[in-house]
Amino acid sequence: MHPILFSIAGVSVFSLSVFLVIAWLVFSFVFWKLLRNMGVAEQRIFDLTFYSTIVSLISARVVFVLLNPALFSDNFLKVAAFWVQPGLSMYGGLVGAMGTIVYLSRQYKVRLAYVLDAWAVAFPLALIIGEIGSLLDGTEVGKLFASPWSILYIGHVGKRHPVQMYEIMVLVLLLVIMFIFQKKAEIGKWPFGLVGVWFFLLFSIFMFIIEFVKETGSTFLRLNINQWILIAIFAESLGALYVRGGGREKFRPMARRVIGAIYAKFPKQHA
Repeated sequence: MHPILFSIAGVSVFSLSVFLVIAWLVFSFVFWKLLRNMGVAEQRIFDLTFYSTIVSLISARVVFVLLNPALFSDNFLKVAAFWVQPGLSMYGGLVGAMGTIVYLSRQYKVRLAYVLDAWAVAFPLALIIGEIGSLLDGTEVGKLFASPWSILYIGHVGKRHPVQMYEIMVLVLLLVIMFIFQKKAEIGKWPFGLVGVWFFLLFSIFMFIIEFVKETGSTFLRLNINQWILIAIFAESLGALYVRGGGREKFRPMARRVIGAIYAKFPKQHA
């Protein structure tokens, strides 16, 4: 780990802070460029990015505080003092950002489908950079390898899972898949938003699995809070995939035929 990137005149510059800023800049540029290419007004892109960033920071901090109350029990003012007690919840920030974007897209009459497709590329790219900062800072801790066979591939028993490396590999894989899906979408004339829905679907599955090897706090029914959030994202994505992928249109005629066949077995009137 290398939490302090460098120091100038006694002032320390932290790795995570630097990489989070770089990640936000990369996300903002890619998000802006993709939406602009889809014909969205630049002022609307700025508003979506600005307000979702503000809400994301607040929600990420609030969720972190709720999940780690012991860190703030001695002085509640530390909630606002990031430099005293750092800590953000990635999934809290994600939910806050997406909720804001969905709301503002409707208010500004920006097609949410465009936003989802742009997010599918901009977000994993930025998150890869953020995970590098997390790796240097050591903010996420993996569980100890439980198997004695771990000595074969990590040198000795007692090493922890490099969860940031797992997440970076998954995000790189997702990024490649999204580029492939975008090409397929252009050729196959997919509905707008379908690529973005596929991103959230796959993202929730992969990250849910990685959560099993993370050191986490409170759990409910043997799943941690992040996993429950990912289950909600998966369920929402599955519903959106059903709608955007044409499942509703395909299911309705079949449902009518099934219901009609069942109904035909009953007499039309009492004998």
